[in-house]
Amino acid sequence: MAVSVGGDEGDALNEINVTPLVDVLLCLLIIFMVSAPPATNTQMPLDIPTQSKVQGAADPNATLLLSIDAGGAVKLGTQVIASDTDSVIAALKANQKVQNDGKLAIDAAPGVKYGEVIRLMAAAHDAGVGSVGIASDKL
Repeated sequence: MAVSVGGDEGDALNEINVTPLVDVLLCLLIIFMVSAPPATNTQMPLDIPTQSKVQGAADPNATLLLSIDAGGAVKLGTQVIASDTDSVIAALKANQKVQNDGKLAIDAAPGVKYGEVIRLMAAAHDAGVGSVGIASDKL
């Protein structure tokens, strides 16, 4: 056991004890969180413009659009094709732009079932299209 003899016995401790300060601040934080009014969930009406997508035949760099309307009619660009899977695959394999670019965008009208869009995506995959996207309106 070591005992110090003499020396500076009256030295003050030069450190600040921050533990009580942190405790007080955390208690104040909890009090303010509990006493604050809850955030209200308000809905803001959005007026999103709807513009029809026009497949421009003059633009060679545009992605080819495979569209399906609410009635189930399928169009590849401006050409109407049969809506069954085999016909879609045959039309995609026969289309030179799709085969050269390797990309296609699918545009579904409001009201088209999700399964129909997935069926068209699977048909594009079966036709060898490497990149299939979903077309959307510009916001």
